[in-house]
Amino acid sequence: MRMKSRRTLAILLSMILLLALAPSGFAVNLEPGANTVIVNLVPTNQSDMEKDLAEIHVQADLYLLAPAVRYEAPFENVDSYTYQVPAENDPYYDLLSQLTKELNDAEKPESPPAEEAVFQQFEPYAQAFAGIVLESRPEIQPSTTKSTLDGQTMISVSGLNAGLYLLIIRGSDLSTKDDNSQTGYVKKTEQASGTEGAEKTTLYTTRVVTEDYEYLYRPQLLTVPTKLDKTTPQYNTAFGEWTNELIIYAKPTRESKNGDLKIIKNLKTAGPDPATFVFEVSWIKQDGNKATKVVAITFDGGQPNAEYILEDTIPIGTKVTVTEVHSGIAYTAEVDYQSTTIVATQTTAGEVDLTDVADSAKIATVEFMNDHSGPGGGHGILNRFTAGSNSSFDGVGFNDSEAADANKPLAG
Repeated sequence: MRMKSRRTLAILLSMILLLALAPSGFAVNLEPGANTVIVNLVPTNQSDMEKDLAEIHVQADLYLLAPAVRYEAPFENVDSYTYQVPAENDPYYDLLSQLTKELNDAEKPESPPAEEAVFQQFEPYAQAFAGIVLESRPEIQPSTTKSTLDGQTMISVSGLNAGLYLLIIRGSDLSTKDDNSQTGYVKKTEQASGTEGAEKTTLYTTRVVTEDYEYLYRPQLLTVPTKLDKTTPQYNTAFGEWTNELIIYAKPTRESKNGDLKIIKNLKTAGPDPATFVFEVSWIKQDGNKATKVVAITFDGGQPNAEYILEDTIPIGTKVTVTEVHSGIAYTAEVDYQSTTIVATQTTAGEVDLTDVADSAKIATVEFMNDHSGPGGGHGILNRFTAGSNSSFDGVGFNDSEAADANKPLAG
């Protein structure tokens, strides 16, 4: 179980910088290039994530925020290091000055702290450093970058100098920091502060995109070398023996990607007047509740077919049922409903490609055929369709020109 216990340092920054000499007498090794960081992209016992992420390339960007330097006086019989604060014009100066002061002023804990407590304490620092790196103009480049091998979900980065690092995990095919771009790997979310009246803050995450899912990773601070306490057991910086190998188990958030649905309406015999056909699109969400969208396709008159594309709405892999709830005045539907499964509509470059809508392999498609059944005149929808609580449609009215001329009630 030693491997599993090491995941604590995925988020563990030094609680203190005065590190007691291990009982074994092994001294801290600050030699250049002596450290290795192994990043596991999935938590333990998540085989479905592992299978999904093994099909693409993911990379780890490591930014050296501050090198480690040996900390000698005034303490005796202490083997320790601290972080070298850069010059005042360095982009990390203010944060590192604050962080090192906080760590140097901290009291040595009696036992290793709980993982969640450490995460909450240093998450703001990880977000603040990520903001500097991801918003930098000109761009701050990572000190080291390495990608997964084919079929792997683990990244091993060796030859690292001792120090404090920021870890960014992202898809290798995502090349920009623009969070509004399909190829952007940064996703920013505004979140409310825990203090009443305080301004909202920005939460930075980075993206890994597979065929069906989007994985969001939070930036992480890590420090090498560190210590392993065999009695707890967990990684920490105040107990146990020094080690120059750090193993991280990342904890991504997984979200289903949405796909597109194309509804095609064909007319065997097109009448001369405008006609509107209404469809209910329904599916079961992950929480078990039913979701519904109502769309309409309008013919100007005389045209044999038309289509509607419902974009980026329904999770990929979801079975949808499309029901024709209104067939247009003077038209008869051949079938009432069609079903299909939403598929990925993105190209390998990550950009939506709907230019060739006839290619059903790129977009889920349903198709309906209606025949003209006699005169009926033109009409238009007077108001919006709203799904009622009993799956009926409330407030639906049609303007039948012939009925209106005869002062008859609206058709429904």
